[in-house]
Amino acid sequence: MKQRFPILLLAAAGIGLLLGSCRHESEVAPDYRSYFPLEVGSYRSYVVQDSTWTSGKVSVNQYQVREVVTEQFTDAAGQPAYRLTRARRASASQDWADDSVLVVQPLARAVLLTRSNVRTVELIFPPAPGKGWNQFAFTVNGQAQTYQFIDTVTNITRKYGPGMAGASYSAPAAGAAPAATYPTTVTVVDSLPVNLNDGVYRRSGYQQVFAQGVGPVLRRRYYYQTFTRASNNAETPTPGVIQDGSSRRETLLATGKI
Repeated sequence: MKQRFPILLLAAAGIGLLLGSCRHESEVAPDYRSYFPLEVGSYRSYVVQDSTWTSGKVSVNQYQVREVVTEQFTDAAGQPAYRLTRARRASASQDWADDSVLVVQPLARAVLLTRSNVRTVELIFPPAPGKGWNQFAFTVNGQAQTYQFIDTVTNITRKYGPGMAGASYSAPAAGAAPAATYPTTVTVVDSLPVNLNDGVYRRSGYQQVFAQGVGPVLRRRYYYQTFTRASNNAETPTPGVIQDGSSRRETLLATGKI
């Protein structure tokens, strides 16, 4: 018995180490929905800068928008969904006026958004540099036709850019929104047809930045024409000079609960 006792102690210690190592290796899968957190009563407000170019001259209109999570419900497919009421005001001294309603569905592998009866895939999980998907996978008509994406299932229209999954992002100051740095973000960019983005005569794009634990912190959409047109309709490129076009930039201003 005196000889077996040390052996039993060693065996028990070995089992303890084995169980301990199993507990150590067990990892909880990250909840990627934290890139678009949703809680009834919470809100995110943004400073919006709308710029319009006409014949080489630009005019800028600045205002604020706010998205409030007003309701959680179950959709027809039995999936949880959230209703967001979007409001607008010209400045902080004015009252908010409701503008539109959005519906967001945070799924285990994706986040879906419905705006004006068009459903888009905002994010897919897990994020990875270069990973792409079709934002109009659930759209039969409407926006998918506008962008000339005939096959709305297999065409890649949105993706994570290189180095844009899990990286930090620094947002410059914009109006009342101060400069801010977010340590963990994902950035998605849209792929548009060549006739909208040839890089010489026309440049366009759509970019969104989502910060972990915060949600969307930047939305940027633009379409620029960089050419002049003669009386005979001949087009002459003007590299780096916007002649006509528009852009919209939404920068996170504040978050909180109502």
